[in-house]
Amino acid sequence: MKSTFGRIHGGLTLLISVGVLVQMFLAGIWHARVVSSPDAHIMLGLGLLLASLLALVAAIVGGMGRRAIGVTALLFVLILLQPILIEQRRAGLPLLSAFHTLNAAFIGIVGGIVARVSQVTRAEREEAIPGEAVISPGD
Repeated sequence: MKSTFGRIHGGLTLLISVGVLVQMFLAGIWHARVVSSPDAHIMLGLGLLLASLLALVAAIVGGMGRRAIGVTALLFVLILLQPILIEQRRAGLPLLSAFHTLNAAFIGIVGGIVARVSQVTRAEREEAIPGEAVISPGD
């Protein structure tokens, strides 16, 4: 059961990492006026937020260890921060909304780290001798 949640976590974090690249493209085509609205960018962003929440739940339920859970939680918080940052433009704080783009780069970096931690944790579990205690990275 735990290995199933580990695979789910790995798949979701890989999806998020690729999704961040697609997000940047969608933002670019909107700013270049190829499309008339940022709706696709917004919808994918909401999907990435949901995926990051599900990845966090999978890491916790899968008992992936403090490190994997911690970096997955950080990824969730960074993605959750995105709509808050962009709305600062409407709140009269455009300088704060500029951090939306910088935060996207952090999401991409942390997403890659989370995907790698997921792979390492899964590989360690698969190599473990049955009945032997497995210590995950960061435990």
